[in-house]
Amino acid sequence: MCPECHTRLEEWDHERGGDPHAYVTDTLRCPGCELIEQERDHVPQDRSGYGVKIQLLPRVQYGERP
Repeated sequence: MCPECHTRLEEWDHERGGDPHAYVTDTLRCPGCELIEQERDHVPQDRSGYGVKIQLLPRVQYGERP
């Protein structure tokens, strides 16, 4: 199984019962991923090295109202 797209090679291979057009693509916009990418732009260069993760936390965790 491909670790990225989670399909199996035999699903694409006609000789193994698959279909070269077994899947179609679709575009999905995730607001959470968008927010993480925006925040990544604000991480100072000296803190943006390996292992730095940006996480989403529920707003109520910080005493803010929704």
